[in-house]
Amino acid sequence: MEISIQQNASTIGVVRPEFISTTMDWWHLKSEAWGNSSVIHADLTHPNLIAAARGLSPFFLRIGGSFADIATYDMSNNSTISATPLVGEANRLAKACSKNRQLCLTRQRWDEILKFAHDTGGRIFFTLAYLQHTRDDESGENDQRDWDSTNAKQLLQYTAQSKYANTVFGFELGNELTHKHKIQNITRLVNAYEELRHIIDETWSATNDKNKHKPKILGPASIGPSQTTKLLKALGSHIDIATYHKYHGGGKDPSIIQHAKGTSIIQHPRNFHELSNAVNKYMDKPEVWIGEGAMAYNSGRQNITDSFVGSFWFTNLLGAISKSRPHTVYCRQALVGGYYELISHETMKARPDYWIAHLWKKLVGTKVIGPILSPSRKDSPDEYTFGCCEGVGYDTLLVHTFCAKEERSNPIFVITNIDKKSPFSLNITVGTRITKYILTGKGGRRDSRSVVLNGNQLLTIENGQLPEIVGEDTDDLVITLPPVSIAFVIVHGFQVDECVSPIVAATNETSKIKYASSLITQEQPQVSSDEYVPFIASESEMHHPVTIHEVQQLAIAQLLGAVAFFAFIFFLRKRIRRSSKH
Repeated sequence: MEISIQQNASTIGVVRPEFISTTMDWWHLKSEAWGNSSVIHADLTHPNLIAAARGLSPFFLRIGGSFADIATYDMSNNSTISATPLVGEANRLAKACSKNRQLCLTRQRWDEILKFAHDTGGRIFFTLAYLQHTRDDESGENDQRDWDSTNAKQLLQYTAQSKYANTVFGFELGNELTHKHKIQNITRLVNAYEELRHIIDETWSATNDKNKHKPKILGPASIGPSQTTKLLKALGSHIDIATYHKYHGGGKDPSIIQHAKGTSIIQHPRNFHELSNAVNKYMDKPEVWIGEGAMAYNSGRQNITDSFVGSFWFTNLLGAISKSRPHTVYCRQALVGGYYELISHETMKARPDYWIAHLWKKLVGTKVIGPILSPSRKDSPDEYTFGCCEGVGYDTLLVHTFCAKEERSNPIFVITNIDKKSPFSLNITVGTRITKYILTGKGGRRDSRSVVLNGNQLLTIENGQLPEIVGEDTDDLVITLPPVSIAFVIVHGFQVDECVSPIVAATNETSKIKYASSLITQEQPQVSSDEYVPFIASESEMHHPVTIHEVQQLAIAQLLGAVAFFAFIFFLRKRIRRSSKH
């Protein structure tokens, strides 16, 4: 079977370098699936967890979940409840923290979370509690009064003064608020978002530090196209980035087992454009993140979402999302906790999906390219995804193509073969050699929780050290995928124009200046002049956003410097001529 791609292939989608991100959640210690992995209890100093997080850098860390809406923040100096009599909201907060410390974020713990994100190359977006601050004291019912921002303001004011302030990318307000009719009053929610914007503007202006990143506002953190569209209609002008949650089944649903065993596990919707129309209609600067997602909700399903079989779903999901503008980030639930965790909260060992995420970050760039060419395209679901060989919806092999990360002129194929019995051979008809990274479950088993690279290297994190991952180089362009395997294949000796970085190809300063200006129209056509440019900010590991204004200023500075230099040379030569005449 032959596949190839043209030199003039098109860019189908562009994602952020933080495309694969993750989450941490609020949970009680008594939960079997979560244990001590709550954002309040997880050991953020564990060497393996730190190493694993660094292996995902750059990434966003969403702190949210269902219990986020009843969490309380204690930003007092010693993080204890005051002994003096308290009234109103202050009294309510004191009682909440005293009653349930598992849902109380102390100043000390917030510092630890900020430091963890800073040290591992992550940036936080945090879900602020909404429900409990609209609750009627007497009836205990939610959504009965305007949002009281007192506690949120305390957290934001402390955060703005922190030395890790730039680690915080943004804030959401509430979690899945319209799900199961938790709230009805959308106008009240809109007013709360307006108030949150005012608090952020006021608080960060008061810091008098122009280098501090002012947090973005994200939302509505909703479920499903219908609910999200309704909320975006009301909130679109009040948020910077749209977020919603996407799961593909329930962890307690018995049918998920059959789903995992059949070909349907890799048959994602060909795109995630359900919300594109709403986002483009109701937002001036459309960008969408899946702020929380996994194969199955209800904490996932043991032996499915924590084993290699789930990695086929995960790999093809990433391919499908990355082709769906304006999606730019997918936050995988969860870094630790639940049966969908990337890192086991019990052993601090990496689950199979972690290695998919890690290799993706190591090898795959931000551009999705296509179409994929082949004489045998009849079974392919669309021109940008190659599929074979049982017909659309029943494919056992799928291929996606991207620009490689390090060797940016080269394409990389991401391939899944879920056939349980047969290997599959692909002949790549472009390039002169390839580097392949083939992943299989230990012992060739789909239900394995261990992953083997290229048939001989067991991938594991030991003593806080990630393994050295080296691909297999070969000039044989025929790649054979074992049964139930996933491959990343970089093609060398072939250049895709869309993958070539102009700044690399530039041979003089003028070209570099031209490239810096061209970022406005080439890389992010949908982003305006004051928006975040992830291609610069994240890849240079900066902890604050770079704006296109700054890029333009740099280009102008370079140009003015060159003019000044030549003017000086001209003036000097003129002085020399005058001296020689005398």
